[in-house]
Amino acid sequence: MMNFAEPTEDAGKQLRVNRATALTIACAIALVLSACSVGPGDASSPDAKIVQQFQSKDLSSHAVRSIRQATVNNLAIMPIVAAVPFGGDPLAPGAADTITADIYRQASGTWKLVPQGAVMQAAQQTQPGANLDDAAIQVGQATGADAVLYGSVERYVERVGAEYAADKPASVAFSLKLLDMKSKQVVWTAKFSKTQQPLGTNFFNLPTFLENKGQWVLASELASDGVGQAIENLRSSLGIAPNQPAASAEP
Repeated sequence: MMNFAEPTEDAGKQLRVNRATALTIACAIALVLSACSVGPGDASSPDAKIVQQFQSKDLSSHAVRSIRQATVNNLAIMPIVAAVPFGGDPLAPGAADTITADIYRQASGTWKLVPQGAVMQAAQQTQPGANLDDAAIQVGQATGADAVLYGSVERYVERVGAEYAADKPASVAFSLKLLDMKSKQVVWTAKFSKTQQPLGTNFFNLPTFLENKGQWVLASELASDGVGQAIENLRSSLGIAPNQPAASAEP
């Protein structure tokens, strides 16, 4: 006769969590299905308004009208700098480097990138005391880039706890600018800011909740998602078609 172990207290808690999660997902899916039943042209109905609230509000951007006149073949990506506001939480270790690497990786599928070594050398030779915008102009001139992408990270707080039981959620905020070297003007800016929220706090987090499988993500995952949104927005602002062949980045 087989002996079955008595369920532990931890196992009981996990079972209750799984049941609660399953119930929440079931209710959420039911609402989505009802929202998807909105017919074309019926944007004034309550369900249509619910669907509209599913749109991402994590990224805000602005592009000047002249951005469509900018030709970006060679793009220089400056290292992201820390710019924590007074009283803000300290950045998690490696925050700026992580976002810089992610921007470089995701931008390499669209533009020919100035080698990072050349950008770093140019950045180190900028005039002492120069602000970030002036430093970007100097880097663009030194590297012969058509445009310079640069910015700052204002918040990068790591998740505290496990994937399914976080005591504190991850939170990320960063800003980006695109400088057109021909006009020496900033032609595009973007701001990403997100703190993961539980579905119970805001029911309209359903798409992210399902995408993350009900898990609490890491700050690096939030940042990567934000970089992806920003790069796609920049592509669209420059008039680059989604299916346009990608340029190869220099090694």
